[in-house]
Amino acid sequence: MDDSETFSGFPREGLEFLTVLGTKDKAWFDRNRSTYDRAVVGPTKAFVTALGERLADEISPGIVAQPKTNGSIAPINNDLRFSPDRAPYKDHLLLKFWDGENKKTAPTLWVRISETDVGFASGAPFPSVERWRELVADESTGAQLDAILTELGRGRKLDIAGRDYKRVPNPYDENHPRADLLRHKNAIQARWPEPTPASVTRASFVDWCMRRLTACADLHHWFTANL
Repeated sequence: MDDSETFSGFPREGLEFLTVLGTKDKAWFDRNRSTYDRAVVGPTKAFVTALGERLADEISPGIVAQPKTNGSIAPINNDLRFSPDRAPYKDHLLLKFWDGENKKTAPTLWVRISETDVGFASGAPFPSVERWRELVADESTGAQLDAILTELGRGRKLDIAGRDYKRVPNPYDENHPRADLLRHKNAIQARWPEPTPASVTRASFVDWCMRRLTACADLHHWFTANL
């Protein structure tokens, strides 16, 4: 599959390759690079293009999808500089779609794909902890965020990542209605996993992912409105 082909699903061979890759070293990867390029890289680029078009059409026209490594596709190798005990390679794909010109500071939607599960996330960094606390404490923006997260969590094992503080910071009361959100420093990510569906090997996997990411639309719009 080349970059111009339409997404038709992730081949089972590619998903199985990722699982095995998570246990292998560079020598093994180099010997099997042709399988990776054919069964993983090609389909991943086509998926990023297809899903990115849908996200821009249905959630926000500012969403950017770049079908390349260090664009929307995270490197398949782990950074071992600070965690030398980690495996050299990931056993999954990590894809990101950001809304705006600056990828590092933009509201972002993520998709994590492995042979066994697919993860979804929506999140954003904020320019300062003061700005974050102002938005959370405000009875308009804070209550809206709380309601959005509550709705997103219905029927899902939603994890709200990014809490940096064990206690609610001063001058806020520990019984503040949004105490948990105030414990974040200046970033938040709402995320959850689901079992990988049979449709992962078909073009309809894009539709399956879109139904999940559409559930993140209100949260994504809250980020874009308040950053």
